[in-house]
Amino acid sequence: MEILLIGILLLVGLIFGTLGSHYFGVPRVVGYILVGMLFAPDILGEQLGMKDTEWTQPLVSVALGVIAYVIGGAISPNQLRRLGWSIVGATLGEVSGAFLAVLGAVLLLGMTVADLPLWSFALVLGALAPATAPAAIVAVVHQYRARGQLTTTLLGMVAIDDALGILIFALVMAVVGSGSLGVALGTAFWEIGAALLVGGAGGFVIERLSRRFHEQSMLLPLLLGGIILTTGLAAWAEFSALLAAMVLGFSVRWFCGPHAERLFEPVEDLEETVFVLFFAFAGMHFSPAAVIDYWPLMLTYFLARAIGLFVGGGSGARLAGAPRAVWSNVGFGLFPQGGVAIGLALLLVHQSGFSQAGHVIVNLITATTLLTEAVGAISVRYGLRRAGEIGLEQAGGEAK
Repeated sequence: MEILLIGILLLVGLIFGTLGSHYFGVPRVVGYILVGMLFAPDILGEQLGMKDTEWTQPLVSVALGVIAYVIGGAISPNQLRRLGWSIVGATLGEVSGAFLAVLGAVLLLGMTVADLPLWSFALVLGALAPATAPAAIVAVVHQYRARGQLTTTLLGMVAIDDALGILIFALVMAVVGSGSLGVALGTAFWEIGAALLVGGAGGFVIERLSRRFHEQSMLLPLLLGGIILTTGLAAWAEFSALLAAMVLGFSVRWFCGPHAERLFEPVEDLEETVFVLFFAFAGMHFSPAAVIDYWPLMLTYFLARAIGLFVGGGSGARLAGAPRAVWSNVGFGLFPQGGVAIGLALLLVHQSGFSQAGHVIVNLITATTLLTEAVGAISVRYGLRRAGEIGLEQAGGEAK
């Protein structure tokens, strides 16, 4: 039945996404998400025998790895040197802005779960807020063929803010959980350090191996094998798969230099298939019951995070000397949230004292993820268009 559902999601998702883009002017990913929601276990999925979404996890991991590899390769060393301070400033601003805004909003709302103290609950939600989902950003950038300083800044930020998000989450858990600060910091540094090491070494190996394959058709299995091996090692050794795959893409471009495109074109041909499946699978996590029970908290989290990201990201970029086209629009590109935040939230389920609160937080993040991915995709497009970086020709033949 899983294979049947995958076929349905691919075809129906592609149709919905194309129609939505053509008739309503929204990014295709919005249609993909809506189709996934339609086939969630609590809606039509149960009719097909889908009682949970656990079976999608390996495919989601591979899809995230492919997307992260493309992101890492989208930034050249020259671009990073030129926009380095803008990227760092904007990232520090959006991370601190999202954390403080969600922390303050949840405290003002005064709503917690189980017997978890309000301060602890607010700190945990604040720590989950900064992580940004790269998939929606990349999907919109590639659909509309965006190019420019804002595009490069956004792609550079998603790698850094995930690393900072992991670090902040570890520190917060050390404060509110039973673990020590030293253990939490050690875990965070392992997740980040191992990802940098494995991704960098993997990029070097792929570049060397690619010299042995002169046929372009042989490069796709090489690249997919490298991406899947990297994400598999990350799952096994418990370090950040997303960050490792981003570093893999960046290091491949670094080692290949001007000839790097041949190691990205084969994967880019698979992008739309990956996007359809990834966003449809994300939509399948939709739970109507969770939305009904905790909608005030979800709305508070969504609005506070959006404000924090917009104000913090724009302020940080401006202080770092970014051009107006970047600092006045960067906030629009930061709303999407997904894999990293959900992964961190899932850790709470197995954390002492967070068993009940963990399930609530997972549902909260999952439900708001659907909203941030859909609304965020539209917001990313608006920011890129406002900055004048949308391509004159768009995928699907639509000119805007």
